[in-house]
Amino acid sequence: MDISQIEMFIMREKTKRDPHRPVYHFSPDNWMSDPIPFFWKGEYHIFFQHNPDGAFQDKMSWGHAVSKDLVHWERLPIAITPTTNGPDKDGCWTGCVIEENGRFHILFTGVYPQVICMASSSDLVSWEKYKDNPLNVNKTDGYVECFRDPFVWKEKAAWYMIIGGEKPEEAGGVVFLYRSINLIDWTYLNTLFEGDKYTGCEFECPDFFLLENKYVLLTSDGKTWGHIGNYSNHKFYRERWGMIDGGLLYAGKTLQDNKGRRILWGWIREDSPDDDQIQAGWSGVLSLPRELKLLSDGNLGVNVVSEMESLRGKHWNFDDIKIKGKDRPEYYYIEKFGSDTFEIIAQFAPSNAQEYGIVVRCSPNLKYGNTISYNNNLNEFCGVPMILEQDESLSVRAFIDHSVIEAFANETSCNTLRTYPERDDCLGIALY
Repeated sequence: MDISQIEMFIMREKTKRDPHRPVYHFSPDNWMSDPIPFFWKGEYHIFFQHNPDGAFQDKMSWGHAVSKDLVHWERLPIAITPTTNGPDKDGCWTGCVIEENGRFHILFTGVYPQVICMASSSDLVSWEKYKDNPLNVNKTDGYVECFRDPFVWKEKAAWYMIIGGEKPEEAGGVVFLYRSINLIDWTYLNTLFEGDKYTGCEFECPDFFLLENKYVLLTSDGKTWGHIGNYSNHKFYRERWGMIDGGLLYAGKTLQDNKGRRILWGWIREDSPDDDQIQAGWSGVLSLPRELKLLSDGNLGVNVVSEMESLRGKHWNFDDIKIKGKDRPEYYYIEKFGSDTFEIIAQFAPSNAQEYGIVVRCSPNLKYGNTISYNNNLNEFCGVPMILEQDESLSVRAFIDHSVIEAFANETSCNTLRTYPERDDCLGIALY
């Protein structure tokens, strides 16, 4: 046993004792970010950006995990790593996974400069890079450096690929569209969609799919955005858009499973100092799987998949709790409850209070805690725009897993938070 193995063993033991590390969210050792989901023969594969050498972002590889039930995950060998002196020598950045005639292909971004590369496999575990990487993908003129994160699909006999980009002078993101018949040689068609400054200066991790009778384009910059509209003549025409999550979830990507569900995962970022993450030996969490639906008003609906209910254990129920505090908060502390891993479902009757909601991971004196709330004055749920009609109730579903909080309201809005309490007694719940 050499020193590096001893240090790694100590680090793994340390992370097991870390009170901030989640237990039912997937979170590997060292660094993880951008998930890349893929479904094949009853199994859910999550590839992800991974630095196996430490809990910091540097020279990305592709990690890999698989699940049969969306709840329990098994780590598989690292899929691809940077090639010395290759076009991906500084990192294998985000991309996608596709299947063609029983063969699987990863299309990813090699850096630096940003180019599109490919690796192939017969079993989704052992991967071999294309010997002539990068692929023949010419970047169109008139745009700045951002040129990454390919997403590929097939239409009839041709392959189509979108790549995230950036307009000059931070005017907004852009999605480039290419076509190929062999996955190697790509012809530029046009911009699939051009955004504006409101959805970010650049578009990362684009995802594109049909959801019922509308097309959805996902892009990320600061937040992950969902654009809803129509697709014709190789152009996307946006009709409406909004945030997929108002908090720390980023790089949202989806798959469609054998039940026809469109399921999204995102990278839950840390909200602690970089040095703390390095010392902890892990950074980054995979969100719970979220099913997307098209609502009757044309917006996206979202909720955690039903498989997560299998984790439920002991149950508490509280009915008819009345809280005053119209002008200033009045708190109702739930006695005889204390946990840092639980799911909560709360139904609030229509209210004209300025703000109301739940405090989780709170101390008994309520000086510490994290708020999940609706603000009537701002028409926001946890900072996410959301309008409740005059007689509409608020239904909150939240998952707490040590430092991770995923909160959902009326199956339309969601927010992901992190919490790192320094007190051992921050295990309570209060309503206000």
